[in-house]
Amino acid sequence: MISIADRLSPYTEALSVTSFRKLLIGQSLSMAGDAICLAALPIALIRTGYGAEVFGFVMAAVGVGSVIGALAGGLLADRKSPKQVLIYTDTARGCAQLAAVALFFSGAPWWCLVFVYLIFGIGIGVSRPCAQVLLAKLLPKQALVAGNGAMNFVDNLVAVLFPATLGVFIIFWDPVWGILIDGLTFFCAAIYTAMLPNVEPCEFEEEFSIRETVNGIAIVTGNSKLLLGFAATLVVNVLCFPIFLVVAPYAISNRFNEEMWGVCLAASGFGACIGSIVTVLVSGHERLIGLAVTCGLFLAGAMALLGMGSSFWMAILGATLVGVVEASWLTGWATAMQTLSPEKDLGKVVAVDTLFTSGVHPFIFLGSGVVGGMVGYSQTLSLTAILSAVGTLLIGLASFTLIPRSAQDFAG
Repeated sequence: MISIADRLSPYTEALSVTSFRKLLIGQSLSMAGDAICLAALPIALIRTGYGAEVFGFVMAAVGVGSVIGALAGGLLADRKSPKQVLIYTDTARGCAQLAAVALFFSGAPWWCLVFVYLIFGIGIGVSRPCAQVLLAKLLPKQALVAGNGAMNFVDNLVAVLFPATLGVFIIFWDPVWGILIDGLTFFCAAIYTAMLPNVEPCEFEEEFSIRETVNGIAIVTGNSKLLLGFAATLVVNVLCFPIFLVVAPYAISNRFNEEMWGVCLAASGFGACIGSIVTVLVSGHERLIGLAVTCGLFLAGAMALLGMGSSFWMAILGATLVGVVEASWLTGWATAMQTLSPEKDLGKVVAVDTLFTSGVHPFIFLGSGVVGGMVGYSQTLSLTAILSAVGTLLIGLASFTLIPRSAQDFAG
């Protein structure tokens, strides 16, 4: 039997790397700022006199920018120093937030904010592949799952704590200061990233071309585990989780009350903290298809509880399971991309993942709201449970066809 100390050894190994600790501290600061900004930005828009449609345009600009940035980010992460690119993107996002603060105080037209957050989104798209490549170069392979798990744990922890504490005080005082704090945390993150050792990029004989990003698709389709993992990402992260964020608030509020949704959201964040730890303890990335099937079926059960549960504990349990599944899958999937992708192509593989998730999310957000209004919010969650179960079973069946029996990882 494996002892607790052995299961925690990836965490010990990851945290013993000084450069990883610096990266974790820097990124944790920016995550905390993002959590405060997410609570403050819509309130700042409301107090400025803008309606929900302006907030929609702003978030859409972030999504479009992420797609644009992902196209270049995969190439830059592989061909240039991911450390330097991450410093530039953190600095650019910090400047974008400071520009947004200036626009709020100057009373500039709303389309100026849309342009600023388009730039902010490009920074997000470029930074994601670079952060994954940098993490893979800083840590040994056996510690990558703990590195990803630690990043997800901190991200979800601050998402629960900061909006409910410091974010509340800032909103009551002046929500624009929350945006300013987010901008300053990006500069702090850039400073910590600058302290990391230099990471040499891979050498390429081909000329730099944006079309190389398409090579990431060939890498994914050429590896059966990556292909099935990508399919699971489409089910868990692209389809179901956005539906939870858009539809569940209305379903829970209609069935119980508005305060109940706040409890469910906190439960989801708590579950995400648990999920990021569990995946490390069980080495879920080593059993990627088994992890995908488990997450998909648990997610189907969670959506069913949220859609049909008549008791408050059912709704809380469903929301908690959504958080557990989301963090578990994202931790395992990030580690799988880092370990299964060729080192020189990792940035392009992550870019493809970012491209599809960021590109499809706005349509899922919009479509789930429309469908929920037409057929009913609780019914939409129940339909999502069915889609999750069917999609998961198809992935499981496909694994028997695409992956040789000796390599199947359901049992380890």
